[in-house]
Amino acid sequence: MKQNKEKYILSSRHHFFTGNVFIILAVFIFLVLLFTVLFVLKQNDFFLPSLSSVYKDWNNGDYVSCYEKTSRILTRRPLDGAVLAMHGFSSYYIFTGQINVNDERNYLNDAVTSLRKSWYRVAEEEKPEIAYILGKAYYHKGFYYADLSLKYLAYALESGADYKDIPEFCGLSLSLLEDYEKAVEYFTQALSNKPSDLLLYTLADTYAKIPDYMKAKQYFTETLRVTQDDLLKLKCHNAMGNIFLSEKLYQEAETEFQSIIEKDPDSADAYYGLGLVQESRGDVVKARAQWRKALRLNPSHAGAREKLSG
Repeated sequence: MKQNKEKYILSSRHHFFTGNVFIILAVFIFLVLLFTVLFVLKQNDFFLPSLSSVYKDWNNGDYVSCYEKTSRILTRRPLDGAVLAMHGFSSYYIFTGQINVNDERNYLNDAVTSLRKSWYRVAEEEKPEIAYILGKAYYHKGFYYADLSLKYLAYALESGADYKDIPEFCGLSLSLLEDYEKAVEYFTQALSNKPSDLLLYTLADTYAKIPDYMKAKQYFTETLRVTQDDLLKLKCHNAMGNIFLSEKLYQEAETEFQSIIEKDPDSADAYYGLGLVQESRGDVVKARAQWRKALRLNPSHAGAREKLSG
């Protein structure tokens, strides 16, 4: 009886371990298959966003999502021209909405780098749009990149790209290079394409730098007529005041600067201009009083600081 009982116990253990071995083996095989499938899917970019979803975000104006998705795709396909282009486009448009200077610089640099890489990896018919955004991005990088801005904007124009702000950005880049006469040509074209008070002011300001004071005053006056922007009005009055100073029309200059102070009593530039008017009349005491007001309002005002240090 005892012997039969022991046989029964051994037989039970045998069946228990045999059953568990099969379960463990089945689980092991399942895990191997699972990891194999996941590996294959990952190698085939199964988990990456689709390019169609990127285009959808772009068309919806969701540049942040477009930027994030293209960033993920580029970790797997760093030389994909279409993805690089979309990453550059979204970087640029995110840059235009930034307030933080460091974020601005990062997005702008990312835009330029991505678009330059995409340039060599896309079809010829896709290059005009890349040139258009790349040209604008280079303008924002400043004086040392203005020639590159003009190069790519010219390519976009010559390729038939139909963007109304290309002449404006050409004019802005030429202004950085101090080629004001040629800049005027582009600003005039931009104004005919897309009239705006800001473009009128920019054209007037460029004429003032040539200097062509007659046309500058004409466009500043037109800007004052059409604009509803109070800040732009003040800038026009200040620019007109400076032109009158250059023309030695001191009474007219004083009128312009006084009109600014009536609307903005904290305008350091207006007090500085009034000081120059008083100086022209030989009243140094009143002139210095105006410059001191300017310096109190703006301690870093270069003109007032220079006058008071002399």
